[in-house]
Parts: sequence; structure tokens; C-alpha cells
Amino acid sequence: MAHARKTTTELIAEEEKKSEQVKARIAELKAQQRADERKRENHRKIVVGAAVIAHVKIDPRFRKEVRDALTKAVTDPKHKAVIGDLLDEEAFHAAMRAAAKKADAEAKDEAKEAGAASNEPAAPARSPQQGKGGPGTKGAPPA
Repeated sequence: MAHARKTTTELIAEEEKKSEQVKARIAELKAQQRADERKRENHRKIVVGAAVIAHVKIDPRFRKEVRDALTKAVTDPKHKAVIGDLLDEEAFHAAMRAAAKKADAEAKDEAKEAGAASNEPAAPARSPQQGKGGPGTKGAPPA
């Protein structure tokens, strides 16, 4: 059984098709690489921003430096609105008080839920020696 031999034109067409497929695959991989780099850069910005914000809360000198840098660098009003509490010391302190108040309220709610979840009256704690005439009790009943 003899195979029909392909013409040079057919071979060229096949190779061009393969070449186009390879080019398309390369384009896909490059697009994926750019997407991965964007994700990594965005994640990096989030981590650095969170660290800066955390440090701003504890170091007044650093807060002033960040505030000065942001005042110079952030010019778009919609962006300034998002970081207003970092640009204005009064707003910063108000935001910190509000955050503390919220955390306190959440802690109280959690404590209430924990107490309600047990639904058992709290029994007074007793040491193993109470009522047993242990050392130093001289057989006296517990107080």
C-alpha cells in the first residue's frame, strides 16, 4: 500500500499551521505570565499597605511621614476620600476611637453569647481542700 506523497506546497501549509498554533500558545502563555505578575504585584501592595497602616497606628512620627508622603502623592479627590483618616490627625484619632469602641462592643457581644450558650448557672469554684479539713483549716467548715 503506497502512501501518497505530499507536495511541497502541502508541507509548507502544514508547517505554517503548526507555526500559527505555536505562536498562539506563546501568546496565551505571555498573557498568563502578565496576569500572574499583576496578581503578585497587587498582593504585594496589599501586604505592604497593611503593614504601613498597622505601623501608622503605633508610631506617631511614622504616621506624620506617611501623612506628608500621601498628601504630596495622592491628588485624586476620590482617592483622598478613601484615605482621609490617614491624612488628617483628628480624623485618624476619631477612626481609632471608633475602631476601639467597635472592638469593645464585639467583645461584649461574644461574652454574652458565650454565657448564654452554656445556659448553666455558674457554680462557685471550689478547691479540692475546701470542706475536707485540709492543712491550715483545723477541721473548720468552709466559709
